[in-house]
Amino acid sequence: MFTLDSATVNIALPTITKAFDTHLAISQWVIISYLIVFTALIFTVARLGNILGRQKLFQAGLTLFTLSSLLCGLAPGIGWLIGFRVLQGCGAALIVGLGMTIITELFAHTSQYGLALSLAAVTLSIGSVLGPAIGGLLVKLGDWAAIFLINLPIGMIAILLFAWCIPSSPNPRSHQERFDGLGVILLALVMLNLALAISEAQKQGFHSAIALILLIIAIIGLIVLVLVESRSRQPIIDLSLFRNRILSINLLTMVVVYIVLASRLLIYPFFLELVVQFPTEQVGMLMITLPISNAIIAPISRRFADRFGSHRLIPIGLMLLLFGCMLVSTFNTQLTPLGYVLRDIVMGAGLAMWRSPNNVATMSIAPQDKIGIVSGLLNESSLVGQTLGTSLGATLFVTFILSVVNLPHTTPLGSVPLPALVFAMHRTFLILAVFLGIMLVVNIVFQIKQKFLSNNS
Repeated sequence: MFTLDSATVNIALPTITKAFDTHLAISQWVIISYLIVFTALIFTVARLGNILGRQKLFQAGLTLFTLSSLLCGLAPGIGWLIGFRVLQGCGAALIVGLGMTIITELFAHTSQYGLALSLAAVTLSIGSVLGPAIGGLLVKLGDWAAIFLINLPIGMIAILLFAWCIPSSPNPRSHQERFDGLGVILLALVMLNLALAISEAQKQGFHSAIALILLIIAIIGLIVLVLVESRSRQPIIDLSLFRNRILSINLLTMVVVYIVLASRLLIYPFFLELVVQFPTEQVGMLMITLPISNAIIAPISRRFADRFGSHRLIPIGLMLLLFGCMLVSTFNTQLTPLGYVLRDIVMGAGLAMWRSPNNVATMSIAPQDKIGIVSGLLNESSLVGQTLGTSLGATLFVTFILSVVNLPHTTPLGSVPLPALVFAMHRTFLILAVFLGIMLVVNIVFQIKQKFLSNNS
């Protein structure tokens, strides 16, 4: 239910934008609001589960996610939909943050533990791969509301099965755990103001006074967050880990890559529907190219990483992602399904060649007593990248459109001349390629420096 929802909303966003007669600067918050809440909460959910009880909290998450899905499907306006997505993000954080922990608690000392983890991983993979295709089909058959209402039968069955099958958890360990509520609030406020600043720049340009003020507030909030977390006994973010340069570079690379992937998820459906005029269900089918190619190549990448070393594969993956962005910058009105697939496969291959080696390289330098924290930082970095990528991708796209046509920023994308949309697509992904190029250079330079230091020692 979680992975399907995450994958289908992007496919439905052009339809949602049109249905509520709004523009991308507003409709993008259907995604951003959900991600901000999810990102802020996911770090602390496990600790909150220890305080209040994992089973009770997971059941509450299921109920909240299902109820908020109903409210999203019935939303009378775009503002209501964005608000209900905040609730859905809270429910999703509880489900995702506690699900694997409960599986471990139930099966860790049984012969079925490996099978349980495998089934959970396969379920998540199936949802991620099939989500875009299912989303396109649901929009075609039942309009945008169907992508939320499909969660109702799944959620109701899950709630009943959970109550029937799952035993109650042990007594909460409230005396051992503390919930860092201030850290959660500060993290959410930093991301909110940063996303608002980028969104405001989309409306009025990067010179906008409001955008600059919001950016300054985000920076001040980040400074306060660092000060608070550095003095907390149980912080949501262990800042001492960032003293390791390899860890910091790998996490920053994770943010940049997911900025690119989030921009892809946001912009592709608009371009494929408005410019190439593919039907929504076909767009959904085409969007599964990257996750499928990633799933096929990822096992090969892991073998190469074991044989040649993760550090050698990371630059190769970044180069493929960079090349994929450059290929995307050649999209035009004559794009064929085959032309799209061949370009998107390159990005899928790049993601597969980079992600697993990057994760392995990051986890291999994690202190034994902080492996779980580092794993959480990897997930958090991807979520930060998705949040920033959604707003930044939309801002770059709209800014490049307005640079060639004299239209109000509130103009629906469907009313923008096709050459302007093609131009914006080209320039946006060239800028994203530059971001990847910078991280590629940083990774290569740092690896050369590390090799030089090790040879001298």
